[in-house]
Amino acid sequence: MSLSKKLVFFIVAITLSACGDNSGVAESSMTVSDAYIRGLPPGQTVTAAFMTVNNHQDKDCKLVGAASPVASSAEIHEHSHKNGKMSMRRVDSLVVPAGGNVSLVPGGYHLMMFGLESSLKEGEEHTLTLSFEGCEELSIVAPVQSVLNEKAK
Repeated sequence: MSLSKKLVFFIVAITLSACGDNSGVAESSMTVSDAYIRGLPPGQTVTAAFMTVNNHQDKDCKLVGAASPVASSAEIHEHSHKNGKMSMRRVDSLVVPAGGNVSLVPGGYHLMMFGLESSLKEGEEHTLTLSFEGCEELSIVAPVQSVLNEKAK
């Protein structure tokens, strides 16, 4: 190979590596902010996780489930207030609109985590994997925040 061909090959290789791999675009098309898992007193086997799910795509994404190694199962739930009574119910899915977000907060939509393997301690971090219909799965790391220090939202 001549020196000029080697130089052209080198320039092309450098240019392509500078462009990077676009395969990560789908992974960053859904993000989560302000995530935390509620830390409760020792012995509790159920807790909740809260966050804002942000959809940077031009299509709706439907949150259909979640999982974590520290819980045997996780479900999407909603608090509601009717006739002076508060209730909580499981919902099958939650649409995160294209270019928008959905907040999972105390007193609203949230993730219930059942069958905790051990007590969660403030300052620990645990993985949550969010499952979507029609969009990529998203794994995040969320800190445990004591119910006594929970953010007012």
